[in-house]
Amino acid sequence: MTETRTLPADSAIDRIFGPVIQPQTWINMLYLLISFPLGVATFVVLVTMFSAGFGLLPVFVGVFILWFALLVVNVLSDLYRSLVNATLGTDIPARAPAAQISGSVFQRMMATVKQPGTLKRVVYLFVMFPIGIVSLVLVMTLLPLSVMLLTLPLTYTFLGVTVGMSRVTTFDEAIYLCCFGAVFTLLSVHVLNSWAAVCRRFARSMLG
Repeated sequence: MTETRTLPADSAIDRIFGPVIQPQTWINMLYLLISFPLGVATFVVLVTMFSAGFGLLPVFVGVFILWFALLVVNVLSDLYRSLVNATLGTDIPARAPAAQISGSVFQRMMATVKQPGTLKRVVYLFVMFPIGIVSLVLVMTLLPLSVMLLTLPLTYTFLGVTVGMSRVTTFDEAIYLCCFGAVFTLLSVHVLNSWAAVCRRFARSMLG
């Protein structure tokens, strides 16, 4: 059978325009949107627990709160690992199971603290708060603006779009901005994919 494809799979055309129609692009955007509420919830939980733990250290109860906080960190990091693997296409291996310690409570506490990657997991979960904010700002700024520009020839008469100091009042102006919107949309897709790649590499380095 004759091969009808005229461009190689890794051609410049595919690299530039391909991401717009690739499902992974839209899965990346879904991850970026999800990361904001997850980041906020994680930050609130961890700040509350660690603040209470360190604040109550003088009465010794804080030790147990901090231990519980580290156990929560392990659970949350497993959740993030599963999410990143499912959406961003990573293959981060599961966290090694904690060694079974049959000694005293304090020995079990120290075993939790000494688990490989504990500090990296704590840092990752806290950093997910600003990452979630950046992700939300990028998606909710670039995508709506792209859609608005692309649909301007159909909506300029009732949206009242203003560019600079003048309002778009003619079909020619709307078409011009629509063409600009096509370029802007393409750039936006690449920016969002690049940011998702940064999130992917960060997760792999901190949770792997």
